[in-house]
Parts: sequence; structure tokens; C-alpha cells
Amino acid sequence: MSGSALWRVLCVCVMATLAGTVGCAGDLVPAPRLLSVWGESGSAPGELHQPIGIAVAADGTVFVADTGNDRIQAFSSEGSFLGAFGSRGKQPGEFRRPMDLDIDAQGHLYVAEHGGDRVQVFTRAGELLRVVHGEDAPGGGFDAAAGVVVSASGELYVADFYNHRVLAFRKDGSFRTVIGTPGRVLPGRLHYPTDLEWSDGQLVVADAYNHRIQIFTKDGRAVARWGGFLGFGLAGDGPGSFRVATGVAVDALGRIYVADFKNHRIQIFTGHGALLAIFGAQGSGPGEFERPTDLDIGPDGRIYVVDFGNDRIQVFAPFAGGAR
Repeated sequence: MSGSALWRVLCVCVMATLAGTVGCAGDLVPAPRLLSVWGESGSAPGELHQPIGIAVAADGTVFVADTGNDRIQAFSSEGSFLGAFGSRGKQPGEFRRPMDLDIDAQGHLYVAEHGGDRVQVFTRAGELLRVVHGEDAPGGGFDAAAGVVVSASGELYVADFYNHRVLAFRKDGSFRTVIGTPGRVLPGRLHYPTDLEWSDGQLVVADAYNHRIQIFTKDGRAVARWGGFLGFGLAGDGPGSFRVATGVAVDALGRIYVADFKNHRIQIFTGHGALLAIFGAQGSGPGEFERPTDLDIGPDGRIYVVDFGNDRIQVFAPFAGGAR
């Protein structure tokens, strides 16, 4: 290992240790190989304008929150346009800046709607099933629903962006608990959270403007964090640091993938926060990103990344390296 590489690894180890995470990366493993790039700027079917969220169904169908066009689009795993639904508005079934997506065990699509302060639930064909406003939560519900994830038991968790918290709801839609409190630096404090995922029964939160990832139990106890310079909420561009951690995904082996928005890259960690790989750089060429916002892992392990500033989706081969 070169002297500069050793220094980078030592920095990551020290940061992880002081931040309360366990594990430390050795040499970074090779990044995933680019497979395809699809989508282009526009409003016609299959075109994208400021896409933000993505969710891949069990059969490989890819749903994209086409945020600038206020609609949801569906594509095959190879990028062929399959259909779209939604239009701009605040009526049920319409959208004001749809942000994040998740798919539950029944195949229903959950859409967190930033401008509409709600989560809408649809069939895969776009039929509206219900709307969640969270009005029985403290403070009267969402102030910009930014991220959404459904647990295996059907509980709903929503990143409440401007209220700097996550709200948890029971399967019947009734409010259950608040996770996180507004703030910086300290464990459990959130500053504009944007995305959520599950890992080993624990909630992974993209604590976006604290520039870190935080891990909570389902009842809200903060158990780990990394990034944010020693986990304390400061931006950075070194390995393991973030400049706005906007999106998070977890693969079948429990590895955690993070969209590092202003560093124009994706970082991959073990479930304990040890850095495994980094890929991407700012640009518009293949494998480059302009502010990636979100990502998801397909049933075959392929990695789908929303390349927000380039109005496209980039697909990478399954990540082969690293342990859980």
C-alpha cells in the first residue's frame, strides 16, 4: 500500500472509531462496472426532468420519481419505457414534487411528496389506494415528506424534511412514534433527512444536511453514525465523508450504498460503516454524475443510480467486493 493510500485508510479508521461506528476499511475494493445509461432531458414519455427517487420491484421493473415533470415513470430493467402516471396538482393522484419511492411486500408503490406534504400509495398501474398526511402526529403532520420506507410488517416510516425528524406509523396508518429530534452534532439529531432504508431490522437514515448516515432501532434509539467529519455534522470530501448524503440503499448482504450529492459520487459501506468502495466523479460522461440523489438495488444485485443533474439513470453491475 502506498503512503498516501495508507494515510487515507488511517483517517477513515480514526473517523469511524471516534464517531462510534465499528469496522474499518482496508484497501478499497474495485468499484462496480457501468452497464448502461438511459433517459434524456425532456417531458415526453421516457424522458426525465430533475428525477430524484427510484425503486426497483421484485420483477426488475424500475419506478422513477420524475420530479420536475410531477409524475412517476416505469421502465424495464434495461430502460425501456413502460408507462407513467400523475400530473402536477394537489388533488389525490396528482403530485407536487414527488421525491422518494418504496415498494411494499404486496407490490404497492409509496410516493413521498415534498410539495404536497403527504405520502400517496398506488398500485403498480397507478391506481390510487390511499393518502397519508400524518395529521395525528405531533405538530400536525408532514412539512415536506422527503423519504419513505415500509417495514416487512407493513409499518410506514417517513422522513419529515423541514421538521427534521422521522415519523413512524402502524400498518393501519395511525401514528406510532417520532424518531430523531432537530439538531446537529449529537447522536439522534437530524438536519433535513431525505431517505430511509432497512438493514438487519434497524432504520438507516440519510441525515442529509448533517452530512452523515445514522442508524436507529425501530423505536428510535440512535445506535451508530458515520460521515459528517467524525460523525459530528460537518461536510467533507475525503473517503467516508459526505457533502449532503441524499440517498441510501441496502443490498442483500447488508452493505449500505450512499448517494453523496455534492461530491458527485456513490460510496459503499459495510453495515457497520466501514468504507468498501467509491465510484463516480462530476461530469456528464458514462459513469460520471451531476448530483446523484438516490439509488436502489435490483433483485439481481444491479445498482440503479438517479443522476439528477444529467436527467438520466445509470446502471452498474452488482458489487462483488467487501464483507457484511
